[in-house]
Amino acid sequence: MSTTLDRESLLREISVDRSLASSLLFRHRHPQDTPPFHIQIVDVWRSAEEFVVVEAFREAAKSTLSEEFLLIEACFGNFKYALIFGETWTKACQRLAAIKHEALTNASLGRLFGKLKGPVWSDDTIVLTNGVRLEAHGWEEEIRGYKWLDARPDRAYLDDIENQSMVRDTAAVDATWRKLNTQLIPALDTMRRKVRLTGTPLADDCVINRCKASAEWTVASFPICTAPDGATGAAAVEHPGAVSMWPARYPMTWIRKEMARMASSGLLREFVQEYMLIAATTQGKPFVEEELRYEDVAPPALAYSPRVLIVDPARTTVVGKSDRTGRVVVSRLGTRLYVHESSGEYWKPDAVVADLFDTSARHDDCEVAIERNSLDEWLMQPIRAEMLRRGRVLDLQAVLAPPDRSKEQFILGLQPFFKAGDVVLLGGRSKHAQLVSEVLNFPSGKRDILNALAYAQRVFGGDPVYSEFSAENVTSMFEPAQGSALCLGMHATSSEFCAVLLDVDGRHMTVLHDFTSSLAPVDAMKDVMTLMRAGYPNRRMQFWVPADDYEQQGRIALMDAARRLKVTVHQGGYVAQSRGCLADALRTTLDRKRLLRVDSTCKVTLRALASGYRQAVGSNGRTGGEPEKNVSRTLMEALETMAHAITAGAALGELPSGFGSSMNAQGQGYLSALRR
Repeated sequence: MSTTLDRESLLREISVDRSLASSLLFRHRHPQDTPPFHIQIVDVWRSAEEFVVVEAFREAAKSTLSEEFLLIEACFGNFKYALIFGETWTKACQRLAAIKHEALTNASLGRLFGKLKGPVWSDDTIVLTNGVRLEAHGWEEEIRGYKWLDARPDRAYLDDIENQSMVRDTAAVDATWRKLNTQLIPALDTMRRKVRLTGTPLADDCVINRCKASAEWTVASFPICTAPDGATGAAAVEHPGAVSMWPARYPMTWIRKEMARMASSGLLREFVQEYMLIAATTQGKPFVEEELRYEDVAPPALAYSPRVLIVDPARTTVVGKSDRTGRVVVSRLGTRLYVHESSGEYWKPDAVVADLFDTSARHDDCEVAIERNSLDEWLMQPIRAEMLRRGRVLDLQAVLAPPDRSKEQFILGLQPFFKAGDVVLLGGRSKHAQLVSEVLNFPSGKRDILNALAYAQRVFGGDPVYSEFSAENVTSMFEPAQGSALCLGMHATSSEFCAVLLDVDGRHMTVLHDFTSSLAPVDAMKDVMTLMRAGYPNRRMQFWVPADDYEQQGRIALMDAARRLKVTVHQGGYVAQSRGCLADALRTTLDRKRLLRVDSTCKVTLRALASGYRQAVGSNGRTGGEPEKNVSRTLMEALETMAHAITAGAALGELPSGFGSSMNAQGQGYLSALRR
């Protein structure tokens, strides 16, 4: 009597805890300690969910667990009729053969459930003594008309049903997906059906990943190890805090050694796919792992290179379903693009707008470039409202998607940059995990961050006028000598006033300060004069304007402002004539100093020299003759025309009578380099 009670008590206990049942009844199949993720797999299989997919790393024992789980469920009569699918009929029969072997030889099962072998016991079909039927089938079979006595199948287990040929393209995956949804699932008992699918993803687009993207499927993923900061792929394995999913069988030392072994054979991508569950085939991939470049710390010269926040906003914000708002913060130095930040977010419009202001402020009030296709009022209006609320004008550039090519073709424009190693992710791989994922998965999967990065081709389009500019042209805390001349160059457009203060000491020139203002020239010039008197009391200063402005006295606001403020200005060079005149001074060294240097506080000048002052790119993709119209151009034209006149021989200070004085066509006097 006590034996019967003990048996019934044990049956009740293992019926509730199927993980315990597997450990007790199949101890001989578990040489290592049971890892926690095995319990999670059994729990998700046991759940009431109709459709469950479990993706686990290679040799995670998912097939072994499935055999034990199915046999225990069959013994308890939790289903009537189960279909076991493998990639082929032979592989499915192997699963069933393992179940048959345990049913015949496992003494513990025999003591609890008695004799299990029923009337049907063949290679691909068995029926237990309690009437439960299990059949093995290959996925290549036609799935229709399954019925045994009065029962339709109420359980289906699919184990690694895909191979490489079945994920070669979208059409092949479509065929498998249709078969699952239009043949297998309809063939099951609608009131009792449960489908359990296990495997490892073989490609970006495969049945497992489609199940993961579907709201109908419950998904459990188990890579061989995890990292505490959310790193994925090889970065997770290399992370010092990485934790093995099954330390008794696969300690981190083995995992790292195995990854190094496969990487040395050129199979790192395959390791990441089989063990980290990140599928990415090499065929048809324009971007590969080896082309990615990382730097932990930005190079010093990047401190003066302007940054731009580029945003590709999404209209909808359903997590996992919609596109994401892709965003990157990028700066350019020479031919290299440095990515400071990157992310893809399911943000609503208010969160997008708030991030524009916050990120711009975090990166020294950087410019913001935002894709505005079909978003003019949906996003632009809230941005304008936020400007008024914060009392801060955002340096905003609205960019348009190219009308002559698809998004994929637009992104492919980055391919030469990646191949040349000219895209550098600052902060390491873990800081840009989402971007790296999009790069390696392209053209499949999400591409929102990558599309934002592609706009860098337009935002930083064109060649810098002064490619000679380098870190040697930057100085700090410069103090002008008493004998040097201070010259203030000014220039204005209809929307901005710019001025730059230059110290001239022999052949050496140093930019001390720069000024930009959106005020009217007369007000802006008044402010600049006040600052100059406060900063350099009792110092004589000369004021210069481009010859193009000087010859338009009485016609333009800049010269009118100088007249009203009684400021005597000198004529600099012509804008077109002076363009590029600073190149020699930027690259020439005299007395161990470059002839032209810029104080590190002159942010606008530094950004202009780095890349802001650049040749425009025409619609045909060719570099135009005129630089882009922006504040960098206005400021640099003030500096160039002044420096051109100085280096061409215009005297600084009082000139002897008759030296350098001349008249223009309007009868106005100006300084000339010619002796008369």
